[in-house]
Amino acid sequence: MRWIFLTLVFGNLLLLALFWQQQNKTEMAPVVALDIPANSRQLQLVQELAEPLPAAAPRKVANGERQPLCYVAGPYADELDARHLLARAAALSLSGRINSVEIATGEPAEYWVLVPPRASRAEAMRVLRELQQRSYDSYIVTQGDLAEAVSLGLFRNKESAYRLQKTIESYDIPAEVRVMNKASREYWVEIREVAQLNDRMRERIRAADTGISWELVECKSR
Repeated sequence: MRWIFLTLVFGNLLLLALFWQQQNKTEMAPVVALDIPANSRQLQLVQELAEPLPAAAPRKVANGERQPLCYVAGPYADELDARHLLARAAALSLSGRINSVEIATGEPAEYWVLVPPRASRAEAMRVLRELQQRSYDSYIVTQGDLAEAVSLGLFRNKESAYRLQKTIESYDIPAEVRVMNKASREYWVEIREVAQLNDRMRERIRAADTGISWELVECKSR
């Protein structure tokens, strides 16, 4: 009986020693060092980059949403021709509108003689009364960049405008001539059903109109 007891104790001690040895091997597992090539790519913080990352291109938005695109056909010099194209588009169940754009031609149309803006309305009134006493039709400009200026009228003849300027200056009143350039008006037909306007459809709507092109632009708000 005593021999059996000693055998069990010895066996338990042997199992405890084996378990302890196995636990130490697990905890002290060897660390393997990796040899990383010198020319390999490494992670960097954004602050460490020699050159900044390219910024994302801004997106054109309106009221937080992407602005829709429309096809426009033009330019037309005559609004009636633009209406004919709009009618052809409507016959194909397409909706549209006509937009007009004023284009400066650079050619002088009229010459505006005026006294430059005065320091106050009272000063402008003083100049106005003096000009009217000398029988010159004139008025005070009340709005815009030329507020408190005194207008002496528009002239189609260049020589007449500059002759009046010289006359006004002879009264010790400053005067200048502003050239008012001619402006022409263009008409463009805008159609919103972009997905339906393939090449064949656009040619059909344009018909025999010459000098007209289709462009894809941001729609104008209705």
